[in-house]
Amino acid sequence: MRAFVILRNKRIRQAFAIEKAPCFIYNEPMKLFCAYAFTGEDAAVVTNRMRAVVDTLNKNGHDAYCNRFDKIAAALQAKDDIKGIFREAFKNIEKSDALVAIVTSPSRSIGQIMEIGIAMSQGKPVYLFEHSSAVGSSYLPRLVDKHFTWTTPEELQASLAKLA
Repeated sequence: MRAFVILRNKRIRQAFAIEKAPCFIYNEPMKLFCAYAFTGEDAAVVTNRMRAVVDTLNKNGHDAYCNRFDKIAAALQAKDDIKGIFREAFKNIEKSDALVAIVTSPSRSIGQIMEIGIAMSQGKPVYLFEHSSAVGSSYLPRLVDKHFTWTTPEELQASLAKLA
């Protein structure tokens, strides 16, 4: 179980004058938005990795969301509605307690960076899981709430379990 959770109810946050700031209570799972790079990546590899990410987080008591497995996002992708895909992602980030970013290479993903920025603008914690090949390639580790480094899929899963 997670050591804290952000209050989800906007009226409660407003009542305590902490509309954007997180407020913590103990031993509650988090609703997590999972951000990943897709452009230029092998679709099967991304799908398998993100399935393992979602399954690991859910197994550890969280409620993980990944648009790779969302029917609405798939329908928008089929219509090549990029703006719609991002609007849907941003709505799901709004519903989440925190964002989990899976970075697999030094290459930048504009979409993933936008998702991280949206989460940060909403005062949500961002957890970065960065492949060892990407370490030192960006300033993201200095922006996030927690940074993990991994090399193998097993190390990624072990790092994800630390959010429990």
